[in-house]
Amino acid sequence: MAKIQCYNCRRETPVVAPNYRCKHCNYPLNKYIQAQEDPSEENIIDKPELPKVDPVPVATPPDTILNDKFKKNVDESLQDIRDVLQRLKPDEKLESSETGPVIFKKNRNPEKDGKIVAGWLVVHTEKKLPVTYELFEGDNIIGRPDGPHQVDVRIEDDEYVSRVHAFIRIKKDFLHRFRYELLDDGSLRRGNSSTNGTYINGNEERLPKNKSVFLRDGDTVQVGTTKLVFKNTDSTDDLHDAANSVLSSDFTNTVAIRL
Repeated sequence: MAKIQCYNCRRETPVVAPNYRCKHCNYPLNKYIQAQEDPSEENIIDKPELPKVDPVPVATPPDTILNDKFKKNVDESLQDIRDVLQRLKPDEKLESSETGPVIFKKNRNPEKDGKIVAGWLVVHTEKKLPVTYELFEGDNIIGRPDGPHQVDVRIEDDEYVSRVHAFIRIKKDFLHRFRYELLDDGSLRRGNSSTNGTYINGNEERLPKNKSVFLRDGDTVQVGTTKLVFKNTDSTDDLHDAANSVLSSDFTNTVAIRL
């Protein structure tokens, strides 16, 4: 039975086909298992050596020959990246991905230090930067961080988000699988639910104070005017995979905030 170090919790774990999951944190490891088998001698075929040919030098075309449309697209892409870099905050990191530049926001809550990553939220709102947040086992507070309170998912550019707006409670079931429960019940803000409500998948009915909803992979949570797509560890390998899968999907309908 093969053993590797878990990419997520860093503990040594046996991995068994076909699931290839960490026995400690249930993190999917199939992406990190590499076949160790050596090719047998009978499968090795001697190939004749080809004569060596000196490479033909290729002249670099001058700027004037480059396609104008191609140059324009490159210039626009570079300008987009410059704009993103200028708007980065100290706790944000810009990385490249298959779908373009993606921002990863670090969790500043000291209570989450050393905890296992249990999922992700990716901002997927028209004309907003694609920020990705990590979720951890326990309560993950979504809110506006302009006070002394701790917020895990920090929405700093939305005036309609309450300081403590909603939270995702993550627990393990008896099979060590994560369960994700979204609440806007006011239990963390003196019994008052958020001012402008929390919405799921474009449904115009806000999440009731006396009810919660269990999130499924791909669900869209709207707080204020910000839409965040939820990704779990069963369907997603890491934060890059989470961001790419969300950014390549269609936008969910935005619920209008009624003042």
